[in-house]
Amino acid sequence: MRRSVFPLFAALALAACGTAESSDDVVDAKPESDGKDVAEKADAWNSANNPARFESNFVYKYDDLKAYATGRAEQVPWPSDYWATYRDSTNVRYAGAGTLSPVEKYDKAFNGWTPDMSKTPMDVNECSNEKISNARNDYYSQLGPAAKWQHENKGNYSVRNGRDDDGDGKEDECTSEDYDGVETWWGLCHAWVPASILEPEPQKSVTVNGVEFTVSDMKALLITVYDSTSAMMLGGRCNDKELARDAQGRVTSDVCRDTNAGAFYVIATNMLGARKRAFAEDRTGSYQVWNQPVLGYRILEDSALTEAQAVAKLGKPAGTKYKDAFNSPNAVAWRFIRMDTNYISESSASTDGPLVPNIERYTRTDTYSFVLELDSAGKVVGGEWLDYSRETHPDFLWLPIRANGGNPNIDLGQVRRLVEQSRATTPPPSGGTTSKTYRNSTSASIPDNKTTGTKSTITVPDSFTVGALNVTVAITHSYIGDLIVTLTHEGKTVTLHNRQGGGTANLNQTWPVGDFNGVTAKGAWVLNVSDRAARHTGSRKSWSLAITGSGSGGSTPSSGNTKTWSNTTAASIPDNSTTGITSSIRVSNSGTAKRVAVKVNITHPYVGDLTVALSHGGSRQVLHAREGGSADDIVKTFTVPSFVSAPVNGDWTLSVVDEGRGDVGKLNNWTLEADL
Repeated sequence: MRRSVFPLFAALALAACGTAESSDDVVDAKPESDGKDVAEKADAWNSANNPARFESNFVYKYDDLKAYATGRAEQVPWPSDYWATYRDSTNVRYAGAGTLSPVEKYDKAFNGWTPDMSKTPMDVNECSNEKISNARNDYYSQLGPAAKWQHENKGNYSVRNGRDDDGDGKEDECTSEDYDGVETWWGLCHAWVPASILEPEPQKSVTVNGVEFTVSDMKALLITVYDSTSAMMLGGRCNDKELARDAQGRVTSDVCRDTNAGAFYVIATNMLGARKRAFAEDRTGSYQVWNQPVLGYRILEDSALTEAQAVAKLGKPAGTKYKDAFNSPNAVAWRFIRMDTNYISESSASTDGPLVPNIERYTRTDTYSFVLELDSAGKVVGGEWLDYSRETHPDFLWLPIRANGGNPNIDLGQVRRLVEQSRATTPPPSGGTTSKTYRNSTSASIPDNKTTGTKSTITVPDSFTVGALNVTVAITHSYIGDLIVTLTHEGKTVTLHNRQGGGTANLNQTWPVGDFNGVTAKGAWVLNVSDRAARHTGSRKSWSLAITGSGSGGSTPSSGNTKTWSNTTAASIPDNSTTGITSSIRVSNSGTAKRVAVKVNITHPYVGDLTVALSHGGSRQVLHAREGGSADDIVKTFTVPSFVSAPVNGDWTLSVVDEGRGDVGKLNNWTLEADL
């Protein structure tokens, strides 16, 4: 199993692996029981080990938590390669020297790069006398911006840069054990884990701008842009290569003694049992970091202990007071817990296609045993690892929140559009009878170094629901890295191009855009092109929309007797609440629905926190189930087949629940539409 590299550090500091880029996203919570930190030992339930760092609304009462004897994430994290640093990270040509790497493909499709296939990268297996036999400088000098950045910042550049990167007096070592300071376990596990938890798995290969992206390619690109991640973190990282222990087998180094066993139990039962949501762990306590997604757990044994039994299990002499031996002044009751924990392992990049349907092949199990500590109110206040678990328990736990960025020449929005096209059941526009193309050929100069830019509108006269959309632009410009291109429709703005491509000239590109799927095509579509830097200039020549309808023949079926009802009362969505808000529409019309659709307008900076559902007549259909990760806003029309043939008369209720923390939003309005 390979490890991941902490995104904050570079060069030699890469040995420090980890999770969150910014400590601003980590909650410094006080203990739930007594409000005091315990500085004497790091595995105590102190602020660093308090489950409230994940979420403030966790349940702590043991009698409530024991109901969750098993737990499993509903959104299963997907397996992927760990993209080893020594192999050149996501710039490795994993399918062979004649097939472009994932980031090379991105450069070719979106950054205006034309590859010279006569030039190939170095192979670290070609080591001779501790140096690479052919550094392939001609290949690296012609790389596009994304591949060049990945190679030099996350790849094996140290093997060919002519420097002594690890300070051992040698330059460009290339052996099976030393790649000039790069260890073979370094890679992008810290980026794979949050991407696999927060982003949906690609389903099939897609071809965009003449470039085929496989499922493995799209996973690699998601991982590349998750290189820095905002996260809530519990516990701290141990950097000791050898762990010193006392007579009872407990680690003596404070920093290497967390995560607290009780905190682990609370996190697992609340996250996987109650919320059915995955989280991340570093599986080992030494300096190597094994970041893995935690998929589920099962309680194998749960029994009450007396104080004497708890003390004996932990190897202390008879008559020892538990609180004195283990610095747990609030513990008055104890339980023995043995549990299996399931985590997801890595896959090979060459294993293409969706892997979640066969997730059991990539599911591994750790078995932990520990003493659970309860206070006088029956709440979990801590715990102590037992037996082999003292050596094998997780070093730290973390909850990924959103991507903070990675390779500056790869746009997360563009990668998500690739994935959306990969997952789409409706094929992209092909010029057939089910699609229509709308064009604006009016050219305009792009103001230099102006945030306002130049706008152009296409007004679609036809009424149908968008099933798939391709946007094509023709822009002449001497430096496309200055440009931002956005598309706005129905109150939603999507960024198509965000200052990528560096000094490449001209932007002639087609983007598959899934953000507007489900909304009506009719109305104004506005393209804005802005130049955000001085000196270089250009003009927009033309642009077009190719739209495929989601219904038969490209239109939404309608009976000709369509009724709409709206609720325009805005309401703030409570943050980190399981109750959320409800908004109702009362329909006085009679008859049964032949078609039902709901148009929702929600402002929120992180839609992956939200669950949106529609209820009527005792039935409920979920419209949006905590998908979309860090994307902004839900401005979308949902078809609701659950209510077809149901009476429309009565109350229709929209519920919006935000179960994340740190981002707030508002339900602006919503509309119910039915054919009678």
